Amino acid sequence: MKKFILLAFVLLFSSHANSQIFIENFEYPANTEISTTPLWHVANNSGIAPITASIPGLTFPDYIGSGIGNTGYIPSSSQTGETDSASLVPSVSSGAVYSSFMINMINPSTLERFFFSLQGSNNQNYGSVFIKGTTLLRFQIGIQKTGSDTVVYDSQLLNSSQTYLVIVKYEFNTGSGDDDELSLFVFDNSNPPPSIEPAPNVGPLTSASPDAPNLSRVYLNHDFFGPDIYIDGIYVDQSWNNTVLPVELASFTSSLSGRDVTLNWTTSSENNNSVFEIERSSETTSWTKVGAVSGNGTTGSVSNYTFKDNGLSTGTYKYRLKQIDFNGNFEYFNLDNEVNIGVPVQYELSQNYPNPFNPSTTINFDIPRDGNVSLKVFDISGKEVGTIVNKTMAAGYHSVRYDGSSLSSGIYFYTLEADNFTATKKLVLLK
Repeated sequence: MKKFILLAFVLLFSSHANSQIFIENFEYPANTEISTTPLWHVANNSGIAPITASIPGLTFPDYIGSGIGNTGYIPSSSQTGETDSASLVPSVSSGAVYSSFMINMINPSTLERFFFSLQGSNNQNYGSVFIKGTTLLRFQIGIQKTGSDTVVYDSQLLNSSQTYLVIVKYEFNTGSGDDDELSLFVFDNSNPPPSIEPAPNVGPLTSASPDAPNLSRVYLNHDFFGPDIYIDGIYVDQSWNNTVLPVELASFTSSLSGRDVTLNWTTSSENNNSVFEIERSSETTSWTKVGAVSGNGTTGSVSNYTFKDNGLSTGTYKYRLKQIDFNGNFEYFNLDNEVNIGVPVQYELSQNYPNPFNPSTTINFDIPRDGNVSLKVFDISGKEVGTIVNKTMAAGYHSVRYDGSSLSSGIYFYTLEADNFTATKKLVLLK
């Protein structure tokens, strides 16, 4: 059974203090400057060697952010790099804060470089993360507590071009003095995070602060002459808890009938499960919600689910489930395989839907060979009142949208002509 473990970020409590407060999976088209997205804004040096989205996204076994979207790319540059920040909502001023992300480094510089931090509302960096190359293909990760001139590095040497999972913990302490704690955890594929918080690789560091008044922003720094850095799956939370799974997915499969896809999935247990939203992407479209199926709340029994996605056009599609609990927390489950809608074996014109309609409706038709296609609308007297398609089209399953806003209510007919095939069906416009 494949278990989708949430590592440090499975949240089972209704209190907002225990919910995810930041998620970034870089679900933007390749080469998008992240400062142009709603989440991020420029902190310094706008437009100079910007941080962008890059293909493909990073993966790490069973990590909640693995394989979702693309990846953030902090490029090597001889120019001063742009730095970007994104807000934590709400900001945090007590307890512990865990920030996790996947990282992959290319040709790390032998110079010490700072690339990630949690910032306070006073624009100071708390929980800063550094890298330092030891050779062309090896590097170390370290952290620095605000007010200190020293970066403390993990002793292990990491490999260039390999993905690691990094977790940075900042803990507010209520005692007197500058005693907030900063810790670093680093994991590789053979050493995933355990269910109980382990001893950190570095820290906890307590010396030389001022401490943070709060943590209110995630900060990405593009350093002058830095290495190529790929960072992905940035999550910020306030608990380390992966001992109980909100949803344990036993299977997630698809089946295909013509242009219709059926998704089936099974859970072996659920906790506080509100709903599964079904999302689909294609070669030309980003992830879009196409439906939803209610969850079963909390249960230790096996639950089976089905969703049908009908009338797809020829092409390749991906699917994923967005499981949302009653507190608004969510996680993704990806369908392992792609779904390929091929080419039909015969011509066919389907009934429009909805029918009756006002003011628009969808018409599906199947074309087994490339050729000229005509799809026209006629009134009850046989007069042509609209042309929907009149062009050469590739073989495949096709869907078109027809807008009848310019027509009056009544009965109309639509006719498909392609090759030697002709078919006509009735549609009804009710305004």
